[in-house]
Amino acid sequence: MTKLFFTFVFMVLFALPAPAKQWGGRVGAKVQFSSVDGILLSGLFMPPSSPGMKTFILLHGLGSNQEEWQSFIQKLVKRGYGFLSYDARGHGESTLDANGQKISFENFGAPGPGSQWNAMVADLEQAIEFLLKEKKISRKRIGLMGASLGANICIIETGRDKEIPVAVLLSPGLNYAGIVTSKAIEGCNDRPVLIAASPGDTYAWQSSTLLSQALAKNKKALFVTGEGNRHGVQMFDGKLENRILGWLESK
Repeated sequence: MTKLFFTFVFMVLFALPAPAKQWGGRVGAKVQFSSVDGILLSGLFMPPSSPGMKTFILLHGLGSNQEEWQSFIQKLVKRGYGFLSYDARGHGESTLDANGQKISFENFGAPGPGSQWNAMVADLEQAIEFLLKEKKISRKRIGLMGASLGANICIIETGRDKEIPVAVLLSPGLNYAGIVTSKAIEGCNDRPVLIAASPGDTYAWQSSTLLSQALAKNKKALFVTGEGNRHGVQMFDGKLENRILGWLESK
């Protein structure tokens, strides 16, 4: 991938609007856990209705926050699933470093090894550890859901943690903020993976098509088409949520 092309993709990602809908009536209790480098990550948690039900970690897109998942969460918990949603570092209420200094994704700088962007993958690992140690959730009952940049982070973690039972990916990209998915997706070929993207959302659609092709031998994988040019959770229209939930219940 050329530097010019990556710069274009990165600019497109930053240009994506945060979901316009304002959520009301939060579901879940507020929780906090620390990143490896001491950033306090703020989230919401609700346990599953029974130990046999899965708990999903929900990752939002760039420039947004965990609130974007609230309408879906309300449907998720009605089906008995648990969840942990959290604000990514530099977003929402996760904006203080170990020294108490304010941080923002807008100042993260260039992506790559050692960057704040790459640290988001380690943050997801800490979220999993939080569920394991603090909430006593079985590792085999922790699923992942991500939108846009959050979807890429989920792909990386699912690809290398073979105990993640299922992943739902909304508008993933081949490369968002230096988080590259083309190799990691190959490690997801043995588990249920749902990818959703809209044809009018050009980069995400093209990326999702290629990622889906990499899962061609995975009989548990599903590629779902969203409406128009909607990106990430903006694809939620009532029908997509129900299709995702129905698919999850069949697994």
